[in-house]
Amino acid sequence: MKFKNKIKFSIIVVSLNTKKLFLKKINFILKQKYKNFEIIVVDGKSTDGTQNIILSKKKYFSKYLIEKDKGIYHAMNKGIVLSKGEWTIFMNSVDIFINKFVLEKISKKDLSKYDIIFGDTLIDQKFIKVYKKSNYFQKYTLTMPFCHQSSLVKLKYLKKNLFDLKYKLSSDFNFFLNSYLKEIKFFKYNGLISKIEASGQSDMNRQKVFNENIKIFYKKKSYLK
Repeated sequence: MKFKNKIKFSIIVVSLNTKKLFLKKINFILKQKYKNFEIIVVDGKSTDGTQNIILSKKKYFSKYLIEKDKGIYHAMNKGIVLSKGEWTIFMNSVDIFINKFVLEKISKKDLSKYDIIFGDTLIDQKFIKVYKKSNYFQKYTLTMPFCHQSSLVKLKYLKKNLFDLKYKLSSDFNFFLNSYLKEIKFFKYNGLISKIEASGQSDMNRQKVFNENIKIFYKKKSYLK
């Protein structure tokens, strides 16, 4: 049976002074065997030459936006508003797909009953690569059980539940915890989705992230009894 590209993915690339990695990321996205996707680029007005690369590659983007923002989650929300696909995935400064077959494999799954997909992540820690297995949220989950870069969210659900800007480091944890509490259906993809470098904002502020997670968790503890 001939495979048909039915599902449309929105790949949102958020950047700020990521010139060295931006072109590599875009080229890797374009190598995906599954071609029914759009690329949305949101740049926070980079000053390192990233803007020039964005403009040189603009023919590959459905939309691109270059302007100051109030932080990464504000930029991500802008990308959500611009997107028109069915499923959304974020590819930020140090993230790439694990290989060129990921979207094709995901598109073949029966996802009609689900709003969130998550899978495993390969974390590059310079001298060693760590395979991070993903897990479902549980009643007392205090840290992200999967990497945001290895998750996809149905766009119509995401547009109704944008990231809360009062959280600077853990708004994604807040989003996924809220989804769990609302009994939104999660689908576990058995395999790697993305590769990331251990140098992102969350990695450099791990204790601050955990503290913000705790604050979020205890605000919702009445729902967890």
